[in-house]
Amino acid sequence: LKECALNLWNTGWDIEDICDTLGVSCASIYHWEAIFTEYGTVNRPPSPIHGQRLHILTCALMTACEALFAEESDLYLNEVVAWLALTHNISISVSTLCRNLKEAGLTQKLLHKLAAERDEERWHEWKDKNEIMWARQYGRAMAGRRAALTDVFVRGYHYSLIAAITMEGYMAAHVVEGSFDYEFIATKVLPYMNPFPTERSVLVLDNCRIHHNEELYDLVRDAG
Repeated sequence: LKECALNLWNTGWDIEDICDTLGVSCASIYHWEAIFTEYGTVNRPPSPIHGQRLHILTCALMTACEALFAEESDLYLNEVVAWLALTHNISISVSTLCRNLKEAGLTQKLLHKLAAERDEERWHEWKDKNEIMWARQYGRAMAGRRAALTDVFVRGYHYSLIAAITMEGYMAAHVVEGSFDYEFIATKVLPYMNPFPTERSVLVLDNCRIHHNEELYDLVRDAG
């Protein structure tokens, strides 16, 4: 049909007559003509990174996938699909890959996170602390084995920023390494406030834990 449409166009037929006769759109004819001009055929050739689309992975490829997940257990399936296309010239859908991996015993499970700087002797001292949340919570490993992820848990320096704002703008601001306590309010805010009901006499605090402090309550009450 595509070749027939282009042949009629080249012999002098009006494009609207071709569309009416063959039941195609003008856009399709222009599209086929562009493909023919670029490739010399009315059908676009397959992408060079795509080989034959498989429905079953060979034993060798399954072994390669198993080694890949053993090294990087948190890979997404679309990343494995791209790896197969680029490395092995194999085109396979995500659903087919998922089915093949499951049949081979590479099942999805929660990642078992291991600290790269982990000290085995001190493991029990910190294992009960809050879990560090990662973007990827699941990985793949052979049935009966954990999907382990080894990574650096140190997250660098931690800074805190706090500010006091009035109707006119910032009254005070401060940055410290680590966390704040109520000292900022006592030293940077209260000295610039006035007794009620004069200007700057109402202090509004959020529900931060450091604001639930009896000493801070006494300081604010004494300031009026």
